[in-house]
Amino acid sequence: MKAKLTKEFVDRLEPDPDPRKRLTVWDTELTGFGVTVTPQGTRGGGVKSYIVQYRPGGRGTPTRRVTIGRHGSEWQPKGAREEAAEILRQRRKGIDPFEERARQRDAEQKAQAAASHAKSLATRLAYGAFCDEFIDKYAKVHQPRSWENTARALKDIGQHFGKRRVDELKRDEIKDALAKLVERNPSAAIAAHKGLRKLYNWATAETIFTWHPMRELPAPAEANVRDRVLTSAELKIIWEAAGELGYPFGSMFQLLLATGLRLRDAANAMWGEYFEEHEALIIPAARMKRAPSDKRGSFLVPLNNHALAVIETLPKIDPPKDVELEEGQRPLFTSRGIKPVSGFSQAKADLDEMIKEMNGASLPHWTAHDFRRTMATVMQPLGIASNVIDRLQDHRDKELSKTALHYQHWDFFEEKRAAANLYGQYLHAAIDGTKGFQDLVKKVDFKIRQTG
Repeated sequence: MKAKLTKEFVDRLEPDPDPRKRLTVWDTELTGFGVTVTPQGTRGGGVKSYIVQYRPGGRGTPTRRVTIGRHGSEWQPKGAREEAAEILRQRRKGIDPFEERARQRDAEQKAQAAASHAKSLATRLAYGAFCDEFIDKYAKVHQPRSWENTARALKDIGQHFGKRRVDELKRDEIKDALAKLVERNPSAAIAAHKGLRKLYNWATAETIFTWHPMRELPAPAEANVRDRVLTSAELKIIWEAAGELGYPFGSMFQLLLATGLRLRDAANAMWGEYFEEHEALIIPAARMKRAPSDKRGSFLVPLNNHALAVIETLPKIDPPKDVELEEGQRPLFTSRGIKPVSGFSQAKADLDEMIKEMNGASLPHWTAHDFRRTMATVMQPLGIASNVIDRLQDHRDKELSKTALHYQHWDFFEEKRAAANLYGQYLHAAIDGTKGFQDLVKKVDFKIRQTG
């Protein structure tokens, strides 16, 4: 069927009476241009679409029919005819419009996919987001007890990078950021250097990208061997200032001083880990800072009088009424009764300010970790064996045989308790001025001065 295709004519077109046939009307003005009407059916019909038909390979080759679009708001006869004429002109030039459209459509789809991938990659490789991915997929798996330190170090140096992509950070940018950290805190710069090196090692090993600016980048500062040992006078000042600071952080610092525990071993302690009748803390192995291959069990911490005095005066903070938490799972040191305290840097700054206020002057730089070194150092002139000191601080005994690791689980409990109590006597003299133990302070001071 042929007719001049006008808007009025196409509007009046009805489907073929035969529900199996599609009605096609060819235009009398442009050969190959026409309109089709879909047959009526259970799902509707009467859809009118403009088409153009041609032979892509010339005479004798099968015809190809290309749909231009639907009649209505999308296309009208005049515009559809012009589009068909253009398609036929392209065909005469040797261009197959169908294949060209397919190529353009494919190119557009690829371009959209590439743009979507680029956007997704940019989001993934933004510094903060990629650090989170690295921590979740690598650090938490391979550094189960120290991943928080790595996360903190990456966040610390990340303040200099903003929303930059990790695969686009320049080597000089990283060096400059590390240099700024060194000025503020050399230890933080060293930690950031280690964290970034691990991040880029993981990223290149996983072939996420190949850029590795940390390769052969020297450390920003030398890691100094820490040798700060607090004197008996300094222990007294810190203890009293921590008492004035009060719960929770002041009490936490006092427990650290009395036990030599690591900061988070004490800060994350739960009431269920305290055994009053045995005067001890028993910390689960999962909370201890150990290598993944270390199969030692829970860590038993005998408590001397100063440690017991701290714990016995701690308030038991109840969680909010809408939070169900067994008493044994409640933290010793907490603000709301749900989670252990955090924000240790600010707490240390508050304690230093309290020391300055009470003492009239600040102490030389010290850290909470110095309590561990001080306890270990003091115990040596007190005659406590090195292997007992190591066990009291959860340091692995390197001389212990594999057989002993499997069979000797007593963990020198009595020896550890005797050592803790002897250190407690030293604290009685250093902090409380107890006359009966003053000789211990003199002995320790003399030995430490000798060894310099």
